[in-house]
Amino acid sequence: MEHARQEMRALWDLYRTDVVREMYSPGGVGAILIIEAESLEDAERHLAGLPLVRNQIVSVELIELHPFSALQMLFRADERP
Repeated sequence: MEHARQEMRALWDLYRTDVVREMYSPGGVGAILIIEAESLEDAERHLAGLPLVRNQIVSVELIELHPFSALQMLFRADERP
């Protein structure tokens, strides 16, 4: 609990600098963060500074996301009926 306030301040800093774009609760313990980063390594570097991560109280799982582009197939001229 002693790190909770520090964690919230650190998250706020990442949010206001546009590193953390969105934050969600999974409905229990933990959090889901949408992070804007150049690479997974960059995201890891940002998260490593969080007090709960730095003190090994929580672990982090990073999943790299890419824009969903499959809907483009509906608009290709060569594939229209």
